Amino acid sequence: MTDGQFTVSELVAINQANAAARSDAVASAIRKVTPGASTLTAMDYGCGLGQVGLQLVDHFAHIILADPDLDALSQAATASSGMPGISIMPLDLSVGSPPPDLRVDVILSCLSWHHVLNLDTLLETLPSVSPGGQLLVAEMDFDGGAYHAELPDFKGVDGFDRGELKGRLHRHGYLKVSVADLWQGQKWVAGKLTAMSLFLLQARIPTPATQR
Repeated sequence: MTDGQFTVSELVAINQANAAARSDAVASAIRKVTPGASTLTAMDYGCGLGQVGLQLVDHFAHIILADPDLDALSQAATASSGMPGISIMPLDLSVGSPPPDLRVDVILSCLSWHHVLNLDTLLETLPSVSPGGQLLVAEMDFDGGAYHAELPDFKGVDGFDRGELKGRLHRHGYLKVSVADLWQGQKWVAGKLTAMSLFLLQARIPTPATQR
């Protein structure tokens, strides 16, 4: 089946091109807001296949590609094979208890937070991984379920209300929280060309009370 204008293979190619443009836009935005990052360690949390993190290997001193999805992480490991300054780590920060020696300067995430079922736990855990660090989150605006229309069993959230998300971070003690437009594009979903918009959230991660 097609939408009447494109074959299935053409629709797949359109979605792949839009996904690549989206990853490029996110990586470019992260570069702009992290000048002088050549001595910093960053963690791409919820890295998936590494589409964003692998574009930043020349920007940070070290990048940890972390994800609870072992299949995706395996593909990221294959894609990063032979690259210097890359570590691969299976990790689920939404259940707490990160490795006690894990410390990074910057935590970035792209389109992973809408999969997190325990976002408050994640927000409580990040300060132990990057106390006082920089948080950068590229996420999708709330779309009423259009983006995941072909996934009836999807258990995450259908994007975020920017104001609500900012308030949530403030309640967890995050500082200098800001949200700005990042990218606008489209995706073929269930035979329809669906609009999609991303924002970039920036914040300063609080320092745990035990370290103050």
